[in-house]
Amino acid sequence: MPQTLLAFLGMMIVSMYSLNTQRYEMLVQNRDIKREMEEMAGSIALETMEIIRTREFDQAVVDSSVTGTLADIALFEFLGTPNQFATGNQCAVFGTGSFDCDDVDDFHEMATATRPFVLGNDTVWFAVDVSVKYVTDALAPAAFATTNKEVQIEVKDWWADGSAFIANPITLTRVLTYEF
Repeated sequence: MPQTLLAFLGMMIVSMYSLNTQRYEMLVQNRDIKREMEEMAGSIALETMEIIRTREFDQAVVDSSVTGTLADIALFEFLGTPNQFATGNQCAVFGTGSFDCDDVDDFHEMATATRPFVLGNDTVWFAVDVSVKYVTDALAPAAFATTNKEVQIEVKDWWADGSAFIANPITLTRVLTYEF
């Protein structure tokens, strides 16, 4: 009888050790997957910023109505509302519509874009949201048109079932400046 109890106790200890080891390995794998998803989201954010950065600073520049002086600020788009710019554009560059987002503020609160990250035969999709606002030279939010626009990109993983590996969106912020 004592040998049976000792054998049973030994099996319980081995089972507990095995389960704890498996649980630890599962947590490590989940952490690694989350880290990889954050890396991919960061890459998508950088790629999106590069697309936006290649656009003109303002529609006045696209229309060639600027003169290259400080007076150009009066020509810059500014709606004066809390949003400062038009919202909801469906930018063709991200495949959300046919609107030609040809200047930086056209991306402000655009329709959410889904961007792919291709991994061999698989693809991971990310939801991308962009906000643009004027900032002062001290990088404080401005309630008027300035020569600086802050572009903030938020990227989160996008799954059809609504699940996500990334708890908080990856955020990338840059300030783009009008060059005279």
